Amino acid sequence: MLIDMHTHAGRPGRAGPLDRAVLAGMAPAGVTAAVISAIADMPVIRRDPVTRRLSQFREPEPGECLAAVDDYLAAIEQAGARIATEPGEIGGEPAVVMAVEGCDFLEGDLDRLDRMAERGVRSIQLTHYRPNETGDIQTAPPVHGGLTPFGAAAVRRMNRLGVMVDVAHCTEEVVRGVLNETVHPILCTHANLVEPGHKDGNHPRYISLDYARMVAETGGVVGGWIAVLYEEKLAGMIRHILRLIDAIGIDHVGIGTDLPAGGDRHGMTDFSQHALIPQMLRERGLTAEETEKVCAGNWLRVFRMVRA
Repeated sequence: MLIDMHTHAGRPGRAGPLDRAVLAGMAPAGVTAAVISAIADMPVIRRDPVTRRLSQFREPEPGECLAAVDDYLAAIEQAGARIATEPGEIGGEPAVVMAVEGCDFLEGDLDRLDRMAERGVRSIQLTHYRPNETGDIQTAPPVHGGLTPFGAAAVRRMNRLGVMVDVAHCTEEVVRGVLNETVHPILCTHANLVEPGHKDGNHPRYISLDYARMVAETGGVVGGWIAVLYEEKLAGMIRHILRLIDAIGIDHVGIGTDLPAGGDRHGMTDFSQHALIPQMLRERGLTAEETEKVCAGNWLRVFRMVRA
């Protein structure tokens, strides 16, 4: 079984349908499930032409981020893929699990979380590329100093709704606040550990050992990330997964490619290379049981616990 904890599979652009050919590639690659995230702040972020990094360029209009999420989820629903809303629905024919990246769509209304849960969304990330009303982000100066009271209420509501809390892109201070609120394991779906002295080892989206340990402390999972590994490519993601295993243990590491982000440079534009992941992990010394945990079992355990 092979599960990707965080993708934007099939929709590299800001609008339009998902590429069904990309989703059709899941089965040949042995991908059992892919978590596809709708991007809440998509209308108000853009890539800097010099740094190539995403950042906010304007404030959203009222309802704009919610509309972006609704549009993205509709594209997933209309793509014809099987959508799984419960752990028991994962297995056999490949399935998609719907997620949202960034709580920018809330605009002070926690009941919108209920609406997303009713629609079948099962994982929600607090922040993305703009500090929002839940907390600060890794790639911009802090505004709130951590998790806000509204963010804490959002975490508690997601716990009650059976929606996984994803802290990818959040600052370490936000994660510390989430630990004080959550009663369930949390996710950091796509990140690598900082690696001082290594090229790009201090990338602003990399996380400290303390950060990773806080996620693991909840029983949660950190997904190894390929999107910025332009030189090492897939071999680099495997190397970072092994670094995470050494740091926080085999029970707390998964796969979060973020594809197709950066795919034109690191080579993973679709699911075709996913079949190599378990093979490469075994070649690097993991047992069959350990490989299964990283490739699917750890994320599935969190999903089961949150939905129990």
